[in-house]
Amino acid sequence: MEYKQEKMFCNGNFKLITELNEFRMALWINGFGLENAKTGEEIIPLISFFNLDDIEEVNEEVLKIKFRIYPNGSQHYVVEVNPFLKSFVYEGEIYSTDQFYKTITGEEWE
Repeated sequence: MEYKQEKMFCNGNFKLITELNEFRMALWINGFGLENAKTGEEIIPLISFFNLDDIEEVNEEVLKIKFRIYPNGSQHYVVEVNPFLKSFVYEGEIYSTDQFYKTITGEEWE
């Protein structure tokens, strides 16, 4: 089984990286991150306990990402990411992707 996969978005400029991780016995989490395909720069770090539910291109510059966070996988999160501007919209506010983890969880990324 292939645990790590990559998929190109925004005309091949950005790469979504997903990685299956066994969270608990028989519970697999599809962790995700986003990077610049040309430079390798990390836009969103690969976070193993953020479970990617869906991703779609809104247009050539914006990705709509739906995900959950484990261990409490009942709450759904939706963000719109503009990887060109390194920004995302969450609950009507615009944030830098550098603050992605902290904005969603309220904690610092280690």
